[in-house]
Amino acid sequence: MTPTEPRQPGKEDSLLCPSYIAKPGAQLFGLVNAEGRISYLRQPITIDTTFVEAARAGRPAEERFRFAGKCIQNGCHQWSDARQACALVDRLMEQREKTVEAALPECPIRSRCRWFRQRGKTACAQCDEVIRHTESTFLDRHADGSERLQ
Repeated sequence: MTPTEPRQPGKEDSLLCPSYIAKPGAQLFGLVNAEGRISYLRQPITIDTTFVEAARAGRPAEERFRFAGKCIQNGCHQWSDARQACALVDRLMEQREKTVEAALPECPIRSRCRWFRQRGKTACAQCDEVIRHTESTFLDRHADGSERLQ
């Protein structure tokens, strides 16, 4: 694991989780396109209650949009206390093993992204294919790789 820059006090507190839920105050930063990949916005948009209510009509909003919000570190079930890092991005990278392309797509949250801070460009290479329901697939696996019954 190679961080993109050394940890600095205060900077960790302002990092964004790129796999956030649709709730007022979240940052909308991407749309799921017809190919099932993320098309990034130029600038993130702070969503409100009206957006959340409209977006919840039909499929879950997290399957159609990408949201970011404050990384709450050990307040999140994805956080690894032992490593002091997000375990989700590591599991995604192990599963996908996608290589870094020469030029990454523009991303409006990269400068504050937890995954980018933690794993650099390799995390970005995975990101355009991550949709919140994909995350649930990883949540339903035991550490040994066996499936949980639902």
